Amino acid sequence: MMIKLKDLLNEEWLTHKGKTMWFPAHTKPTIDWISGGQHVALYPKQIESLFGKQPISSFHVTSPEHLRQLGKIIGKKKTISTFTRANNDSPLAKGRGIQTGLGGIIFYMKGTLLAKNYMDFETKPDKTGRRWVEAHYFTKDRMKFYRAMKKGGIVKKRQKFFDDIYDVKQKYEKQWMDGDIEYDDYHKRVEKESGVFINKFIKDFFDWQNKYLERNKAAIKKFLRTPDDKPSAWWNEALIYDTKVIDAFVMSRITKSPEWEYKHKKEMLKYVPESKITIGTPKKFRDWYKAREGIIDQI
Repeated sequence: MMIKLKDLLNEEWLTHKGKTMWFPAHTKPTIDWISGGQHVALYPKQIESLFGKQPISSFHVTSPEHLRQLGKIIGKKKTISTFTRANNDSPLAKGRGIQTGLGGIIFYMKGTLLAKNYMDFETKPDKTGRRWVEAHYFTKDRMKFYRAMKKGGIVKKRQKFFDDIYDVKQKYEKQWMDGDIEYDDYHKRVEKESGVFINKFIKDFFDWQNKYLERNKAAIKKFLRTPDDKPSAWWNEALIYDTKVIDAFVMSRITKSPEWEYKHKKEMLKYVPESKITIGTPKKFRDWYKAREGIIDQI
């Protein structure tokens, strides 16, 4: 599957569309993940071309402070990290978050499956919503993916990309150091001229990656579609998109905050009606979770 330039290249060099925004932990621009040479991108159009669409219902834990961010994900092609089973001693089994501290708000969602593994497989998002995973998880060899990149010409193109960016920076840095342009102008010129090389390298990488994944479809499927009945020592991870909230659970401790009624509750009602919100203790949460076929493993 060839990928169109316009589908991929809505990237900024150092910021995201000029705005300061909260992103999940480990979020980086696309070019950073590609330049590292160790990660594979996962996104809906690509996975659908390999495996079709698979519906799924799963759980997502967040905190009151991060409720607003869900509006950028729910109902869209951006993926969200969810789970369907957790070890008895894990934070998720107690309604606590992983990247969102004490959590306390749990959404039961339905959506389309992007990828699933019996363990948290440490996917990282870029600023467009794609997820990146280390290639060695399915190659079982840290050098195998690099060798494939080299054979496909990506390593050589990456070096040319680095050289091109270096030349651009050197050209305008000299003008800045000589006093011919101001620093802000130097930065803008580097950003503008670098964009051409960034966009080309991103497109070259994705065109190559899509062909690579098609050739290795069996290994990818084994890794991205682990059986539902395999227990986890921590928690499993299911990346989903086109999400819709079914209902939600809120820990009592969250509702005791003075901000609950006038702020956080209003945010929640954007995603789920009040009649679909259950409030209670950790024990009540577990009962609610199990009633929706959530699994707690005893390992």
